Amino acid sequence: MPWEEENARRHVARTEELLSGLDTLPDNVASRRALECVEALVDLYGECLGRVMEHAASDEGGEALARRLAEDELVGHLLLVHDLHPDPADVRVRRAVEQIRPQLRSLGGDAELVETTDEAVRIRVQGGGRGCGSSPDVLEQTVRDAVGGAAPDAGRIDIETVQAAEPETLIPVDALFRSGTLTGRGAG
Repeated sequence: MPWEEENARRHVARTEELLSGLDTLPDNVASRRALECVEALVDLYGECLGRVMEHAASDEGGEALARRLAEDELVGHLLLVHDLHPDPADVRVRRAVEQIRPQLRSLGGDAELVETTDEAVRIRVQGGGRGCGSSPDVLEQTVRDAVGGAAPDAGRIDIETVQAAEPETLIPVDALFRSGTLTGRGAG
C-alpha cells in the first residue's frame, strides 16, 4: 500500500537524519562500513530504476509513463538522485517558478526566470513589503526552496530582487481638502 505524501516526507526526513548520523558513530570502521553499505544499496536501486525507465521508454506510451513517474514527488526526487529525470534542469526550474507565482502574488510579489546556464539559475523577484509575510527575504526564500527542490542539479541560484514601485494614490490627498476641511464636511 503506497504511503501518503506526509508519511513519505517524514520517512525521507528520518532517513536523512539517520544517514547524517553515520559519520558521528564512535566506531570509525563500523561507520565506514555502514556508509559503504548504504552507497552500494543506493547504486543498486539506481541501476534498477534506470532499467525500469529504459523498459518504460521502449514501450508504446512510455514517455507518458516517464512523465507520470517524474511528476510524483518522491519518485521524481529519486530520479534526480540517479540522473534519470526525463526533464532537463531548465525545464524543471521554469515549471517551479510558474507554479509558485500565484503564491508570490498573494504575498505582493512575483518572480521571473531570467536565465539558466550550466553554472547558475538567475531569477528576478519583484515586490515584498506589503503586508504580513511579504518581505523580500520571504519571497526570495520561497523561490529558493521551490527551485532547489525541483532542480537541485541546476547549480547556483542567483536572485535579483527588485522592490515594487509604490502604488499611485487613486485620489490625491490634497483633493480631499477644501479650505482646510474635508470635502462635504463642516462648510456650513
